[in-house]
Amino acid sequence: MAERPLGLPDEAEEISTVGYNNFVGPFFRLPGADGVTRFAFVAAEKHMNAGGTIHGGMLMSFADMAMGQTSRAATGASGGSTVSLNCDFVGPGRLGDVIEARVRISRQTRTMLFLSAELFAGERIVAVVTALWKVIGVS
Repeated sequence: MAERPLGLPDEAEEISTVGYNNFVGPFFRLPGADGVTRFAFVAAEKHMNAGGTIHGGMLMSFADMAMGQTSRAATGASGGSTVSLNCDFVGPGRLGDVIEARVRISRQTRTMLFLSAELFAGERIVAVVTALWKVIGVS
């Protein structure tokens, strides 16, 4: 496990331990409430684009991870896959920002979940994301 980034609450739990998420993270789960699951990462140099803001692909990767974690937790599924992910970039994320995803499930069927997420840097919104997830491996 890497050194804990500054700016995260004490109760943040690191969840990026393998594969791609481990490479682009670290990502953290935060306490949630009222049907919202929360995740965060701290913007490091490796997350920046040439313009000096967080790369859009990084924000989409983070949203995809957060929505996947949320869908597995809600369904008890052993896995799932992204069917579609739509992202609107609203504002820039900057070096050192704590980026938080607030994820909600909009609708759930036996095999599909419709999710939405808002990504924030403090109180500034940086992206709005919607996704459709296929549930795999529900017992």
